Amino acid sequence: MRRVTSLQMVLLVLLVAFIVVPLLMPVIFSFSVYWQDILPEGFTLQWYERFLSKPATSRSLTVSLIVASSAVALNLVIAVPAGYAMARMRGRARRFLVAVARILPLVLPPVVVGTALLLAFSGPPLAISGTIWMVIIAHTLLGFPFMIRNTLASFDTLDVNTLSEAAQSLGANLWQRLRYVILPNVAPGVLAGALLVFAISIGEFEVTSMVAGFEAQTLPLQLFQQIRNDMRIASAISAFLVYVSLVCFLGMTWLSAYLRERRG
Repeated sequence: MRRVTSLQMVLLVLLVAFIVVPLLMPVIFSFSVYWQDILPEGFTLQWYERFLSKPATSRSLTVSLIVASSAVALNLVIAVPAGYAMARMRGRARRFLVAVARILPLVLPPVVVGTALLLAFSGPPLAISGTIWMVIIAHTLLGFPFMIRNTLASFDTLDVNTLSEAAQSLGANLWQRLRYVILPNVAPGVLAGALLVFAISIGEFEVTSMVAGFEAQTLPLQLFQQIRNDMRIASAISAFLVYVSLVCFLGMTWLSAYLRERRG
């Protein structure tokens, strides 16, 4: 077994500190009464209380939860059947569709995605620009590549054609094959994708700032405003977003470990 040298350990600690310390700053600030010198002073929860009691920020939290949950639901409705269909395909058509689904939305800059959505939904018959529906569509589109990647990875662990044909031979229709045979086997990967979509949606700012109106202000948009108005409330919002991302990361890590254990 290769030993880790002192230099390697120091470099590893510095790398972890470089990543973790900036993320801890708003968390520490959110619990501090006062922080002007090197170390914070006092402990308080009042910044979280103000965050949750202030109408604008509490309303933005509700909007963010609605948008993120809706984006997850729409991605489940779209990505799971699409993943099932692509898993049953063979040849160049499958490779092409997989590449498009996984890569195309990722290589487009967010500003391009926001502009495209504004052009598509600013006029009749789909004039929904500035509404919460516009934000939901934007977040669904941004999360789809990550959802389809996890979904396809789960389907690839199965012999979908054999399982489907076996269930069909026993009289199961398409819905029954999906509900009782396929979905229970791919559920961990699908849930991991859903957690990733939720984490991306809850913290998305760039495209949201382009398509959201005054009635669809999400938490990151409120965070940007609070940075200029009250940095202490902004620190509580930032810390909350860190907590959500951490919970989603732990959930995805556990699900990935479960999948590896099941494959082994």
